[in-house]
Amino acid sequence: MTKQNVTNSGDLTFIKYALVVALILLAFLMSYQFARGGAAAEASLTEQSAAAGGCGSGGSGGCGSGSGAVVEGSTVVEADGVQRIAVDTSAGTFTPNVVRATAGVPIEIQFSQAPGGCMAGVWFPQFDVMEDLVGGPKTVSLPALEPGQYPFYCQMQMISAMLVVE
Repeated sequence: MTKQNVTNSGDLTFIKYALVVALILLAFLMSYQFARGGAAAEASLTEQSAAAGGCGSGGSGGCGSGSGAVVEGSTVVEADGVQRIAVDTSAGTFTPNVVRATAGVPIEIQFSQAPGGCMAGVWFPQFDVMEDLVGGPKTVSLPALEPGQYPFYCQMQMISAMLVVE
């Protein structure tokens, strides 16, 4: 009888640990989805980029904040046949957070030096481009693009913006 109680106690301990590990894993996955905004974020990426903060509202700069206002900017096609625009990251957001560009013309986006944190880098997932913004200004060069919407994010994917090619 004593041996059977020890075995049952060991089985219960294993089950308890397994449940704790499962709960921790579930909490991690749920917090990751919350930080990314879940599937609804992908469907409303334009709205997120307009918020200039992606993962929250109110305040100024940094993860979880943004002005909530759409700040649009348009590229300028220069004599060398490349369109360019500057994006300021010094306040912890992308300004402008909606960049309009012309289809069929190469693009250069000059990002200012960022304060760090979320904005320590900029990521263009569709082009597999990641640039460090802490060490100084960086220029992201993109080829001539087809019309469409191309999102870009801070390195943690919490602050988003949109490149709109028309």
